[in-house]
Amino acid sequence: MTALTSETDSTRILDSARLRELLEPKSIVIVGANTRSTWSHFTYSNLVAGGFDGKLYLVNRRGEDCHGQPSFASISDLPEAPDLAIVLTGTNSLEEILEEARVKGIRNLVLLAAGLGEAGAEGAALQARLVERARAADQLILGPNNLGFINSHAKVAAFSHMTQMPMIKGGVGIASQSGALAIYLLPYMASRGVGCSTSVTVGNEAMISAIDVMSVLVDDPNTKVIAAYLEQISDPAQFLDVADRARAAGKPIVIFKAGRSEASARVAAAHTGSLVGDDTVIDAACKQYGVIRVENIEDLVATAGLIEAYGALPGPRMAVITGSGAMCALVADKADASGLELPAPHQDTVQGLHDAGLPTFSTVNNPMDTTGYVSVDPTILTKAAQCFIEDPNYDFVVVNGSWPANQAMADMGRPTQDEMLRQLTSSPKPVIAMSFLPTEVTEFGRAFAAEHGFPHASDSFDRGIPAAARSAWWGQRAAELAGDGELPAAPAIARPDGAERWTEVQSGEFLRSHGIPYVPAAVVASAEEAVSAAESMGYPVVLKVASEDIAHKTEVGGVRLMLQDADAVAEAYRFIRDSVAKHAPEARIQGVAVSPMRPAGTELLVGVVRDPRWGLVLAVGFGGVMVELLKDSAVRLLPVGPAEIRRMLESLKGIDLLTGFRGGEPTDLDELAAVIFSISQVAAGLGDELEELEINPLRVAGNQIEALDALIRWKDR
Repeated sequence: MTALTSETDSTRILDSARLRELLEPKSIVIVGANTRSTWSHFTYSNLVAGGFDGKLYLVNRRGEDCHGQPSFASISDLPEAPDLAIVLTGTNSLEEILEEARVKGIRNLVLLAAGLGEAGAEGAALQARLVERARAADQLILGPNNLGFINSHAKVAAFSHMTQMPMIKGGVGIASQSGALAIYLLPYMASRGVGCSTSVTVGNEAMISAIDVMSVLVDDPNTKVIAAYLEQISDPAQFLDVADRARAAGKPIVIFKAGRSEASARVAAAHTGSLVGDDTVIDAACKQYGVIRVENIEDLVATAGLIEAYGALPGPRMAVITGSGAMCALVADKADASGLELPAPHQDTVQGLHDAGLPTFSTVNNPMDTTGYVSVDPTILTKAAQCFIEDPNYDFVVVNGSWPANQAMADMGRPTQDEMLRQLTSSPKPVIAMSFLPTEVTEFGRAFAAEHGFPHASDSFDRGIPAAARSAWWGQRAAELAGDGELPAAPAIARPDGAERWTEVQSGEFLRSHGIPYVPAAVVASAEEAVSAAESMGYPVVLKVASEDIAHKTEVGGVRLMLQDADAVAEAYRFIRDSVAKHAPEARIQGVAVSPMRPAGTELLVGVVRDPRWGLVLAVGFGGVMVELLKDSAVRLLPVGPAEIRRMLESLKGIDLLTGFRGGEPTDLDELAAVIFSISQVAAGLGDELEELEINPLRVAGNQIEALDALIRWKDR
């Protein structure tokens, strides 16, 4: 599906096997080891507590004992070339250390030092020299300005800050552009019982980017879900390629992308420019390629943890069993806000619940409140869950529960423990445990879950229900994309000579020649010619100024509508010429365009704009003034196929306007999607020549679909 072309230098493409070598060392040296350094203490203690069982060397310029073991005065004194060097020294010594490592044969290095690429021209120049040295020596640098990595399954905790060791092993792989964030993320994951496979902080990404790490995690057999904290997406083409591969491998990607500013938004004269900002495009790319985007770290952990434990949920229909009416109200609101469905239970479920002993005063609903009767018969919770599990109205079931925090809680849950475990692990549909409010997973709880085989329990309804919605969305999205098939490349279209001086009429003729339904037009140079053209077309007609310099004609009095006879046409012609001369005296005027006046219909905007990083982007929304009034649009990267364009249309808030609202004639959405696809293929075929293409409006009246106005901007040569 990936179509973007990476503009990155070929030396930036990192082989995954090479990165795995860095992340799976059998021997390590800490360069700059020092008993008085907290960085050194954390690095050493994390490696030991994390269970590293390979050779661990220390280099200290004084050759003094560090952390209870001897050290070497220099890298050259080491008895072998370790697989990895963790370098804790400052920036001034880095070039010398890289050279010593080269001579010794050390190929992989983690550089913690800050003050390089992020610290101005001098630091950037030093970082560039380090990269040049490393590439020449076939060395690979993680960082600089980072805290290292943790490979839980390989027992390598090469992380230079305080964190809980050993890490909980699990299937969530992490790529973080921030080392400091990992300081808080890793213990937070542990506090929620979410296990980690590999966690890598990349810092300045001098040689290894977060997307490189994500690429490795796609192929990592210990990783089920990829979680990433990103501040920028340095290589969009590589990001989309990784998203494609991860989806094909059945591994969801969950990202928290910081910064929703529009700093890199397009500044364009046409409406489409206001629709496509940097963050809008990132959102669109994630939706289009099946990447789950969340708003904060808590949701990153909750979503990755739930999916790692339960996989992609098979659909949005949720049943919830609780012991509290207050929980039911909270769940209903959260489900509605998250896009999940709460169908009513089947009549067999209602009868089954009462047969199981639910009191007659209890009302069977979804969410289901088993009431205080659970204190009389604790098994009513699992009996109710079983009834909902067997109900065909539901795709998955949520039960109120969590890992016990202590022995007393474990004893309280003993009457239903075995049945609850069976339901959570062996049911024909997913059964998910969620606590009511956020709860920390204690050491006792972790040990209890490990001993008895309990899966992850989501830490609260508030986090868990949106996480379940994202899981269901990912499953549906992956299935949609798998069913769409490959999209053929758009036929190449050459940029016509003189196209940069085209009027709207010429743009329309160009689009019509490539199969786009476009209203006919004639450019005239006098009132008499305007009347003649109008009479040959048939009344009513519309007149518009034809000028390559005027993007929005109404603002200069350049449009007159619903002209019914010759006098009206002649008067409109003179009005337009006078008004444009007054309001846009510098504009070059080719004449006035005469077109048939079409009956009222729904107006759509179809625009393609070039984003400086992501390439050509398609925006579809309701046109005319509605595009600015409603802010109702859908955005995708090109290329995009008809099936996805139909989904774009169906996602619009005003979709009812196209499907027969208040007795209106419905539009065949497949036919409309095919027209928009043709427009997008023209844009894609023009490729690098195109800066922007806007059709506003695309008139839709039932199955009459026709472009009434077009603007094409070409890339400067």
